Amino acid sequence: MSQVYEIVNNQNQEQKQDFDQVYMHEKPYTGKAPVKGTYKDSAMTLIKGYVGSGILAMPFSFYVGGWLLAIFIFLISAYMLMLCVHYLIEVANAENKENQGLTEVAEVTYGEKGKQVTKVVLIAYQLGKAVAYLIFFISFFAHIFSNADSQSGAGNWIYLIMAFCIVLPLSFIDNMARFAKLSLFANTLILIGLVYITFYNFYQILEGEGIRENVMNLAHFEQFPMIIGVTAYGFGVLPLAFAIRVTMSEPSQFKNLFNVVSYFNLGLFLGFTLLSVWGMGSRMESQQIILFCLDNNPLSYVIQVCYAFGLICSYPLQVLPAFQQIERIEKLKNYINPELKYSSFRRLAIRSFINLILGLIGYSIPKFAYFVNILGAIGGASLNFLFPILIHKKYFEKDETKRKSKFTYYGILSFGICGGLCSFIYTIVKLTSH
Repeated sequence: MSQVYEIVNNQNQEQKQDFDQVYMHEKPYTGKAPVKGTYKDSAMTLIKGYVGSGILAMPFSFYVGGWLLAIFIFLISAYMLMLCVHYLIEVANAENKENQGLTEVAEVTYGEKGKQVTKVVLIAYQLGKAVAYLIFFISFFAHIFSNADSQSGAGNWIYLIMAFCIVLPLSFIDNMARFAKLSLFANTLILIGLVYITFYNFYQILEGEGIRENVMNLAHFEQFPMIIGVTAYGFGVLPLAFAIRVTMSEPSQFKNLFNVVSYFNLGLFLGFTLLSVWGMGSRMESQQIILFCLDNNPLSYVIQVCYAFGLICSYPLQVLPAFQQIERIEKLKNYINPELKYSSFRRLAIRSFINLILGLIGYSIPKFAYFVNILGAIGGASLNFLFPILIHKKYFEKDETKRKSKFTYYGILSFGICGGLCSFIYTIVKLTSH
């Protein structure tokens, strides 16, 4: 009997310890044993995080800004974004603690206030990205079923409901490592779409329809804020990157994984965008989403459906980091305590309500590319430029071997703040003028 008692007592202690880790040390609650992602699984999920809706708006930003100027700004922006992720990885590795996420890194350097500020911006940014996906879904269903641009109107309610029927169940997944198979499926669908659009662009270039006009569209300096905002949105994967790093079985390998995936996507974004601008640039005057610039034929519709379903699988990747932060708020934490009755139902109710609010916001915003730009300008500049520099600078202020030069710190800060501010003003002017 004593042995049985000891076994049961040990199990209770382990359960209590796991509960304490979830709610006292900021682990996301899943109700199950944590799933650790392999190197390959984490790579698939990170690729899926990169290649989503951002790459669809990138050709429009290159077209309005001029492709030659856009290449220059895109490469600088993408390099700085990757560098900032490296800085935070360096801080997290130096701490060498389990589940060292973005908010935990901020807490190490700036205390509870830094943690709370980071948490608020992180939640707002990730929910904003989820809204961008819902705007795309509404636009997609409107394009497929009515062959018309999506504008706010009574008819779009049905498209919003259709989007909810698909994304709502997916938003209840709780662990980033569980997205491996879903990400592989989504990547396959998106790859089919990108390959088709690439060959279509080659065909348009060979046909010569508008190629001279598009190739000579080199630079429009007044439009550079659009390029910065969309790049910050498309390459601003820092919150998702840290969520993936936490779930890896070997977090020390994440830096190498991030470099490989990032450089792959850098080439993919640049090649795909240039071909789209040279092949279909002038078509984007009426369509901001490159996927909708294809000819109206059955094959194009099939490709659009494949890509859309691939993006739908990306929706939970965007909302999960935000949900995890929201569910760590003290009052909500107690409300969904797994020891309480109907705790799972309460968590589902909270997430459903948040999804409903996001859907209503997405329904009321018809301009996909401009919303992406303003989101990148505000959230992208804060999370991907400002926070990493301030955290790294403070953490290593007494370590000369790790500390960077003032020129590097202030150069990135100036670029992020000025670029984000210009992008924000630019987008507000464009939205109000329309």
